[in-house]
Amino acid sequence: MSRLDERKNAERVIFGEEALVSRDDPSQSPADYRVLYVLGFGIAGAILANMTLFIYFVAVYASG
Repeated sequence: MSRLDERKNAERVIFGEEALVSRDDPSQSPADYRVLYVLGFGIAGAILANMTLFIYFVAVYASG
């Protein structure tokens, strides 16, 4: 952040306003990245589960 941004944030804190959080700095919001990991692994897990069931169906029921 520039000095002007730091000064504005300091003034907001002094006057009781909430300080702005920069969205460009990943250290400000590590929870955002954890959410993306959870969603990514959840989708990958769902795809693998469906693929496993499909392979089981093809191997057992459709071959008979």
